[in-house]
Amino acid sequence: MQASTTRDYRGLRRRQPLDDALPVTIRWIARLPAEVRPVALLRQFPRIANIVARAWNDAAENQAVLDDLLVDRRGGRQGFPLEVTEELLVLRDYYQGRYANGVSTGPDDAQDRAPPPG
Repeated sequence: MQASTTRDYRGLRRRQPLDDALPVTIRWIARLPAEVRPVALLRQFPRIANIVARAWNDAAENQAVLDDLLVDRRGGRQGFPLEVTEELLVLRDYYQGRYANGVSTGPDDAQDRAPPPG
C-alpha cells in the first residue's frame, strides 16, 4: 500500500500581520509632543501605527506612508474614522514643519523632533 501524498496546506497560509503596537512604536509616540501623539491611531489601528513609526525618520518613506494612508488611490475604500484621519493630518503637518500650534519649527529639524524608533 502506497502512502498518501496529499499534503495539508492549511498550516501554510500567510500569517496575519501583527495587530499589536510594538515597543518601538510606543517609544516613538512617547517622544512626540503631547499635542501630536496619534493616540486614537495607536488604540484603533496599532498595525498602522507601527508602519508610521517605522517610516518616521526617512522623509521620503514617511511622506509616502502618510500619503498612502490619507489618499484613496484605489477607490471605494472606507477610510479611517475622523479622529484617526485628523491625527494623521497633524502628524504630516508636524513632520513638515507646518503644525498650527507652533510646536514644530520647520522641515529642516524633522530629525530632531522625534528620535528614530528603537
